[in-house]
Amino acid sequence: MALCLIPVWKDGVTWRNAAESLVVGPGVVALALLAAVAQCADLARRARGSGLPVTVHADDDTQTLTLPGRTWRPEDRDRFKAALLASGRTSGVEETPAGELRFRWRPLRSWRFVRATVSRDGTTGGVRLDIRGGEEQRGRDDRRQPGRHGFRLPPGSGFVALCQLVRLVEGGQSPGRGAGAVSREE
Repeated sequence: MALCLIPVWKDGVTWRNAAESLVVGPGVVALALLAAVAQCADLARRARGSGLPVTVHADDDTQTLTLPGRTWRPEDRDRFKAALLASGRTSGVEETPAGELRFRWRPLRSWRFVRATVSRDGTTGGVRLDIRGGEEQRGRDDRRQPGRHGFRLPPGSGFVALCQLVRLVEGGQSPGRGAGAVSREE
């Protein structure tokens, strides 16, 4: 709308400004709709194989899911921890005395990460995944570069991480590797 109103503000109401507004206004709306459809299709592609539906909450920074059919025994935790370390997408893996695994996960090909916790749900006994994304990124840890404040993950990154971790919990294989994994997760 600003693109339509700037010429009117500068030159006043003219036939040329009206004609340009009729072309620019719908073009901008169509471009925004095209970008939204492309993002939705990308999230649906990344969710393939995880069993998670793409909803209006897929863009939220916080994603939480409980898998009631799975158990979280110590051997499951050890297997999952080994799969995390083998994935190449994780850093800062730590185990709490309560049996939770806390780590940072890179859902995309960038150096930005989400914080994730995998634990046993007290009510159902299943595996609980908590993803916290969207926080300000300080800089690359692996290169010890000084941080640049204000960098955030793109919308939907928490959902992408949730899909990848669900496949890791259920399949025991790293995302993008192995026979049962979905190819090209990035």
